[in-house]
Amino acid sequence: MRATLGLLVLAPGLAWARGEGLAGYPASNANSPADQASVQSEDHFTSCGLELLPVPCQPPPTFSIFSMDSQAPSSAQTSSTNNPAPSPIEDRKQRLKVNPVTGLVGASESNFSPLTGTERWKLYFKMNYWSIGAYLGPFLAALVLDQATDSPYQWGGGFPGFGRRLASRVGNSVPQGTFQAPVAAALHEDVRYISSNQHSFKRRAEHAVLYSFLAYNNQGHPILNIANLGSYYASTAVSTAWFPGINNAASYTFINASEQIALSVPINLLQEFWPEVRRYVFRRH
Repeated sequence: MRATLGLLVLAPGLAWARGEGLAGYPASNANSPADQASVQSEDHFTSCGLELLPVPCQPPPTFSIFSMDSQAPSSAQTSSTNNPAPSPIEDRKQRLKVNPVTGLVGASESNFSPLTGTERWKLYFKMNYWSIGAYLGPFLAALVLDQATDSPYQWGGGFPGFGRRLASRVGNSVPQGTFQAPVAAALHEDVRYISSNQHSFKRRAEHAVLYSFLAYNNQGHPILNIANLGSYYASTAVSTAWFPGINNAASYTFINASEQIALSVPINLLQEFWPEVRRYVFRRH
C-alpha cells in the first residue's frame, strides 16, 4: 500500500523531469505536432527566464550613430548643403572688396584678423587704381571742397574748372595712398575700416567718428592712425607743386589736409552704416 502511494506521488515529478507533462499538458498528448511546438515555445520562454509571460524574449533593437548618420542626414548637414559656406577664395575676395561709394575696405570688429603682406599689396592697388571708389572719393572732394568754394579761383568755374580740380584731387590721392601703405605696414596698422560690433546707433556713430583718427594694429587693439593722418598732410604738400596761387605752402597744407580729415568722418559714418544703406536705399541684401 505504501509503495503504491509513493509511486502515485512520484509519478507527476518523474513525468515533469522527462518533459512529458510540461505546462500541465498530459504526457499522452506530448507527441502530437501541436504539443511539440507548444513545448518548444515553452522551452524558449523558460530559457529566457520568462516562464509566466507569453512574450518572446527578443533583444531590443540596437542603433548605431554611424548608421543613423548614413541613412538620414542631420538638419545641420541639410542646412549646410542648402547654404554652403563660402570658399576660401570667396572669403579672400570679400576681405579685399572696395566699397564703390566710400573707397574703403571694410572688416568686422567681431571676427577681425590682420592683413597679410600680399593682401596689403593688393589693397594698395585696388584702393588707389583698380576700383570705382578710388575715383569717387576725389570726385566728391573736388566737388564739395574745391568747386563749391571756387578754389583755386585761377582755374575758373564750370566744367573746365571742375576738370582741373578733379585731376588735382586724383593726382593728390595717389601719393596719399603711396605714403599710407608702407607706413601702415611698418607700424602694423590696418588700412581697412573696422566696423563696430555694437547694435546701438549712438555707439556705432561714436565708433565711426573715433576711427577717423584711430586704427587697429595686428593684435586687434586701437592705436593712433599715424599712416592715414600723415598721408593727408604729405600728399597735400606734394600737390602744392601744381596748385596755383599758394603764398604760404605750410598754411595751405595744414588747412587743406585738415579739411580732408574732417571729410573722412562722414565717409566713415557711411561705411559704418553701409549694410543698412544697402538694405533700405539700394534694396539689396
